[in-house]
Amino acid sequence: MRRTILFVVIFLFILTACGQAAPPPAPAQFTSQAQVTFGEDEFAAKVAQSRPGVLEVTFTAPAEIAGMELLLQGTTATLQYHGMQTELPQSALPISNFAVLLNTVLLQLAQESAPKQFASVRDGSFTLQGSASGLAYQATVAENGMLITMEVPGIGLQVLLDAE
Repeated sequence: MRRTILFVVIFLFILTACGQAAPPPAPAQFTSQAQVTFGEDEFAAKVAQSRPGVLEVTFTAPAEIAGMELLLQGTTATLQYHGMQTELPQSALPISNFAVLLNTVLLQLAQESAPKQFASVRDGSFTLQGSASGLAYQATVAENGMLITMEVPGIGLQVLLDAE
């Protein structure tokens, strides 16, 4: 009898350990305020995704770059500032560009078939580890699939998102 109970307890433990849930795919559209720390530099931006792969970033602080807009769409980046506009391939931007990394992570979250390794679940959020543009990142995702934080320790980048 003791063995039967022990077997049932172990079996239930194994079943519950294997059933770790994953959040749903990231929302296709969202707007969020972002607080970004990159090394010793800090800035703020409004981030808007109209569909997966299309990300618009409008810098709001510091004052020196407030109003600068970066639109990422497909493989193209469009930069606007004080009435001037330039278009260039995203590959021309530095690999550490927070918007490019953020867009890559959001695309990975939006793809249900993309391999994802959820490290833990706590307080209704999920911690995800992965790689974007060859850089290891850790992200926190809410139960609704919305990205809350993204950290890239190798370059000292931290992005905190607050959905509007």
